[in-house]
Amino acid sequence: MQGRLTLVQTVPTTSPDFQGVKSGAEIALSRDGRFVYVENRAENTLVVYRVNPDSGQLVLVQRVSSGGEKPWGFALHPSGKWLLVANQRSGTVNVFSVDPASGKVAATGQAVEMATPVSVAVVEALSG
Repeated sequence: MQGRLTLVQTVPTTSPDFQGVKSGAEIALSRDGRFVYVENRAENTLVVYRVNPDSGQLVLVQRVSSGGEKPWGFALHPSGKWLLVANQRSGTVNVFSVDPASGKVAATGQAVEMATPVSVAVVEALSG
C-alpha cells in the first residue's frame, strides 16, 4: 500500500499584525485527532486549532502565552489533560491544563525552573 500526501491548507502560526521574524516550533495532534497544538517561538505563544473532521482544515481556537520566552519543546500528557512547555530562554517548564471539549489550554500557574530547557518527555512509572 502506498500513501499520498495532499496539501489541504496553509495557516499562519503568527498573529495577523506580527512584523518580526517568524519562528515555529513543535506541532502535536491531540490523541483523539480533534485538535492541533503548535508552538510559536516568534511570539512566545501556543496556538490551538480545531480539525474539521470532514475536510481536515484547521480553524483557529486559541492563541495564548507560553508562559515564558522561546518555547522550544512541549509534550501532551497521554491523558490529554496536560500540556508541558519548555521555555528555553526564560528557563522554565510551564504546565497547562487542556479542556478536552474545546481543546483550549490554560496556564495552571505551576512551573519548574531549570537551565535552558529545550525538550519535554512524559514518562509514566510502572508499578510492581
